[in-house]
Amino acid sequence: MRRLALGLFSLALACNGESNNSSAASGSTGADLGSTSAPGSSSDSTGSSLPTTGASSGVVDTGDTGDTGASTGSVDASTTAVTGASSSGVSSDSSSGAEGSSSSTGEPPEAFAPASLVVLGDSISDGGGQPPFYYNLLRDDLAAKYGPGFKYVNNAQSGSETGALLGQAKGLPKQLPGPVAVVITSGGNDMKAALPQVLGGLDGPIKQKVAANVDAALAELLAPDRFGAGVLVRVFEGNIYDASDGQGNFSQGKCAFGKGLPAIPTDMYFDAWNLNIRDVVLARDQTAVDMHAHFYDHGYNNPPNWYASDCTHPSTLGHDQLRHLFYFEITGEMLP
Repeated sequence: MRRLALGLFSLALACNGESNNSSAASGSTGADLGSTSAPGSSSDSTGSSLPTTGASSGVVDTGDTGDTGASTGSVDASTTAVTGASSSGVSSDSSSGAEGSSSSTGEPPEAFAPASLVVLGDSISDGGGQPPFYYNLLRDDLAAKYGPGFKYVNNAQSGSETGALLGQAKGLPKQLPGPVAVVITSGGNDMKAALPQVLGGLDGPIKQKVAANVDAALAELLAPDRFGAGVLVRVFEGNIYDASDGQGNFSQGKCAFGKGLPAIPTDMYFDAWNLNIRDVVLARDQTAVDMHAHFYDHGYNNPPNWYASDCTHPSTLGHDQLRHLFYFEITGEMLP
């Protein structure tokens, strides 16, 4: 039992090694909604896994550099007009904004062409890993596609848990050109904080709290006219990935944690937490983006590695993959 507990401890650290010290970027693992491609997965995610064509070659794995030498793109609740982007596509629907695709199918709601991009969550969306960061790349990609006037707001906060999402959402501007695409990465830090309960099989109430936190943020984002009269909102919620690709051999992966600890299969733990979040997202008829499935078989056991050396944040290659994944989910199209 002691060896099992130690192994689970290393798993929880891998899920979310986010810290707030100044020497490394914090370690949130984007929220994951259950992998359909992971061996032994017990979830029934309908999320599609984006083909990896178009990814940049090579791996930058020189340590977790955070936002050194690169802008995080965070504008702290202010809006940024991106040159070459468009403000067209305002929806006349003033209901909840929760229309169209209810799962990660790569088929956005009909006529959904965002004029604004909002980013919420943890360090994956706030300087974690190795630049260029996915959210800056995604912003530029969408601006290039939709033309002048495209707006961008990043309220993500490194080190945050799902309980911070509602405050991040409430801190957004009252007016944004629509439709508005909201990208969220969150959940891994909650899993780390629940380590004792996970070890004891008593994490059910905490998972329910995580679901309630996500749902509260979605309710705020999808409230009628939240960003202006008739502005359509679509939320793209990412989930929690696993740098060990289900093997749990973090010690062998030369990660910043787990040294000397035994390997324990991890799929069942990630699936349980991710399915919990996925159900909330689909209940609101929003898009569950399966980062876990997309990154599966691209950890340190299966080069090229998409993770930084902390085994938590994306490397340069990983951020490029996140950029491709979210672009596909938002537009229904592959990047060139």
